[in-house]
Amino acid sequence: MSRPARIIFLPGMKPKPPPEVHMREICRCLRAGLERVSPETARALSDECLTLVSWTFLFYGQHRDIELDRPGIERVLAVPDPSPDDIKEIESLAIRVTRMLRVLGDALPFFGRLIAKKRMRLTIAEAHRYLQDRRGVATAIRGLLRDVLLEAWTAGERVLLIGHSLGSVIAYDTLWELSRDEPESGQVELFVTLGSPLGTRMILKGLCGAGRHGRDFYPTNIVRWQNFSARGELTALHPELKPFFGEMVDLGLLESFQDVTGFYNHFRGSDGLDVHMSYGYLINRAVAESVADWLEL
Repeated sequence: MSRPARIIFLPGMKPKPPPEVHMREICRCLRAGLERVSPETARALSDECLTLVSWTFLFYGQHRDIELDRPGIERVLAVPDPSPDDIKEIESLAIRVTRMLRVLGDALPFFGRLIAKKRMRLTIAEAHRYLQDRRGVATAIRGLLRDVLLEAWTAGERVLLIGHSLGSVIAYDTLWELSRDEPESGQVELFVTLGSPLGTRMILKGLCGAGRHGRDFYPTNIVRWQNFSARGELTALHPELKPFFGEMVDLGLLESFQDVTGFYNHFRGSDGLDVHMSYGYLINRAVAESVADWLEL
């Protein structure tokens, strides 16, 4: 008899809806994605299998109103594939120029500070707050995920860990710490990163393990890693993470590392097109196929 499955989702930055509300919408999108690729697997997925690690209230002290996102969620559920207009906007010159400037800004921090708009400066400041563990906030956040992982492993559950945006960084750091603190505690069978900034200069310099080399730089408790980055991403500036973490396979720390790119996330929220939004990632066929394949093992 196969072991029970546990899917753990770690969201990205910015305030999120209250946990029970957020979890409901995450589940809707994940199930809708599974319905597209494996209806039987979608029907078999129980609510008890899913865990949301809700960390953003601890970081921001406030929740987001779900009504700001609801029209976009309903749209992407009703129309799960991008329209020609969606693709045209995603591939527009404006987005390509913005992306190019952000890549340059990441490589040349002084230039990045000069060109960054107010919202981006705030996002960078928030990322630094996590990376520098100011007032122990990063330690507290990682503790939330740590407890969930240890509980799942103690119960003998198989674990799929999904980290979106900064959530992928938090997940990586937590796994790195557990590799050192409790190396026999368990393994993540599949680590899925969505719209991850793990390849950016700022993040790489601030990771747990930064400054170390070889095996000491990486977590040792991941079996397989799949990274997903949508077209037009402005957070995952380096859509392919294998150049930065592929050495884990060579060192025998991973069975496989796969970058999945070239697909579209056409979510539209209160501020318009948002190719980075987690709801759009979860309903995407490529992501759903990965989750379904793991559940069917």
